[in-house]
Amino acid sequence: MRFSRPGQAAAFAAVVGLYVGAAKLGIELSVAHGVITPVWAPTGIALAAVILFGPRFAGAVAIGALIANATSGASLPEAIFISVGNTLEALVGRELLVRAGFRPSLDRVRDVFAFVLLAACISTTVAATNGVTTLLIGGDVSASSYGSEWVLWWAGDAMGNLIVAPLILVWATVPRRRPAREEVVEAAALLSLLAGVSSFVFLAGYWRYPHLLFPLLVWAVLRFRQRGAVTASFVVSGIAVAGAVAGQTPLGNNSGTEVVQILEALLAGIAVAMLLLAAVLAERDSATARLAEAQELAHIGSWEWDMVADRVTWSDELYRIYGFEPQSIDITYERYLERIHPDDREPVRKAVARAAAEGSSFVFEHRAVLGDGRVRWLQARGRVVLNDAGKPVRMVGTSQDVTERKQLDELRDTILSTVSHELRTPLTSIVGFALTLRHRGQTLEPAAYSEIVGHLAEQSQRLQGLLADLLDLDRLRLGLVQPTFRPTDVAELVERVVAGRQADSTRVELKAERAVAEIDGAKVERIVENLIVNAVKHTPPETPISVRVQNEDGAVLIAVDDRGPGVAAAERDAIFQLFQRGDQVAGVPGAGVGLSLVSQFATLHGGRAWVEENPGGGASFRVLLPARR
Repeated sequence: MRFSRPGQAAAFAAVVGLYVGAAKLGIELSVAHGVITPVWAPTGIALAAVILFGPRFAGAVAIGALIANATSGASLPEAIFISVGNTLEALVGRELLVRAGFRPSLDRVRDVFAFVLLAACISTTVAATNGVTTLLIGGDVSASSYGSEWVLWWAGDAMGNLIVAPLILVWATVPRRRPAREEVVEAAALLSLLAGVSSFVFLAGYWRYPHLLFPLLVWAVLRFRQRGAVTASFVVSGIAVAGAVAGQTPLGNNSGTEVVQILEALLAGIAVAMLLLAAVLAERDSATARLAEAQELAHIGSWEWDMVADRVTWSDELYRIYGFEPQSIDITYERYLERIHPDDREPVRKAVARAAAEGSSFVFEHRAVLGDGRVRWLQARGRVVLNDAGKPVRMVGTSQDVTERKQLDELRDTILSTVSHELRTPLTSIVGFALTLRHRGQTLEPAAYSEIVGHLAEQSQRLQGLLADLLDLDRLRLGLVQPTFRPTDVAELVERVVAGRQADSTRVELKAERAVAEIDGAKVERIVENLIVNAVKHTPPETPISVRVQNEDGAVLIAVDDRGPGVAAAERDAIFQLFQRGDQVAGVPGAGVGLSLVSQFATLHGGRAWVEENPGGGASFRVLLPARR
C-alpha cells in the first residue's frame, strides 16, 4: 500500500499503538508468565503490517515491542533484545511468504498452507527462541523451565498469526463494494449468533457443547468466504480465551495457562480448517468465473438434462444465447424445443431420441428463434450418462453460437460466386478478343481492329478496377490503409475524375464550387469514380448523370445523382455493406464492392456516405467529408 507522508505517519503511529495496546492486554492476563503469555495478538499485527505496508514498517513493530516490554516488567536491555526478536519474527515471516508467492487474500489453498507452515509455525520460533534465551540470560527464566516457557511463547505468537493476521490481511485486501441490504442483515444476524452461542458455551459454563458453534462457523464460510472465516475465527477465539482465563472452561485439573494452551490448540485446528474451506470455495468460485468468462468469450454455454425429472440446467451464457436473463426461468426439455426453429425442431428431437436410445454422443447444428424474432445458429454437442443398470438418466453437453461462422460461410460463398462471375465476364471477353486478334488480326479491317482493341482495354480496365477494389477492402480490413491528409480543392479533384470519363457514352454534368478540405486525394478520387461507375450502371442510355460539389457547414458534400430505378428505403443502409446490391439490380453487372468501398473511405476521413431519393427520379448518392481534421 502507498501513503502520502501524513498518511504514512498516521499508519506508522497506528501500528505502534495497536501493538502496544494488544501487548498490554496479553501480558496483563492472569495466564501470563511475566512477558511470556499464551495470548499474543501483536505478532499478527506486526506480520500484517510488514506484509501490507512493506519492510519499512518494521520500525513501528520495533518501537511498539520496545515500549510494551519495557513497561511490562522487563529490564531495558531485555526489552531491547526482545523487541529485536519480535521485529525479526515479522520480517522473517514476510520474507518466507514472499518467496512462496503468498497472496494476502488467502483465496488459494497453497496460500493457507504457506501461511500456516511458514508464518505460524516457523517464523514464530525466532521470537520464542530469542525472547526466552534473553530472559534466561537475565535470570528471569530458569534453565529447567526453558522448554515449557519456549512452548508458551511460541504458542502465543502462533495463535496471534493464525487468528489476528488473517483478519487484518483479508479485510485489508478484500475488494471494496457496497453490500446489499440483505447481506448486511445476514452478516449482522450471523455475528450476533456467533457471539451469543460462543458466550453461552465458553462464558456460561456450557463448554461441553462446543459443537453448537460448528453450523454457524460453516455458515460463515459458505456465505462470506474468507471474510466469514477470519471474522468468525476471531470472534469465537476471543470469547473462548476470555472464558478460559476467567476459569469457565475447566479442562481437567490443569492450570489456567495450560487450559488456554489446550483450548488454543483446538481453536487453531478450527481456524486452519475454516481457512482451508474458504480457500477451496474461493478457488472453485474463481474456476467457475473463469469458465463463465471463457463461455461468454466463445459464445458457448453448457447444459445438463435430468431425464428422469425432466429438469434442464443451463449456464448463464446459454441463457444469454437464447435471449433470456441468466437463471430467469426454469427450463424443461419441451421449453427448450419451443425455442428451436420449426424447420429444425423434429430433426433435433430425433437426434436426441436416437442418442438416448443408443447411449451415444451427438453433434448437430440447428437454428434457434429468440423472443424478438431473431434467428441464431447453434452447434449442439452432448453425451448420455447411464446409471448402474445401463439406463440413460442424464444428458450433458454444450451449445455454441455459430451464427457468425455461418454468416462468414455464407459471405465466403457469396464472394466466390460474385467474384468468379464478375471475373469470368471480362476474362471471357478478353480471351475471345485476344484469340480473334491472334488468328485474324492480319485480315481485319482497321475499324474492326480498333473496335476489338477498345473492347480489350475496356474489359481489362473493368477487371483491374474490381481487383483494385477487392485489394483495398482487404487492406482496410487488416488496418493497413494509412490516409495522408492534405489541403485539396475537392472541386478540381472531381473535375479531373469527370474529365477522365468524358469518352464514355453517358454524359456527366458537373456543378462544382471551390471547396478546400483536408483529404487523402487518392481515396476521394476512388470515392468519386465508384459513385460515377455505379450511376452509369443504373442510368438509362442517353440520360445524363449529375455530379455536384458544394460547401456545407465546415464540410464538403459530393453528390452523384442518376436517373435509374432508385433505391428502396429499406435497402438504403444495406447497399453500403459488402456484396449487398439490393433487389432492383437484376441484369446489372457488379459485385457489390464499390459502394462498400465508398462508405469505408468516407469513414476513414471521419465522414459518411448515404443515399437519398433523387427529386427528378432515381437515386442521389452523397458523401460528406469534414473540411478540417
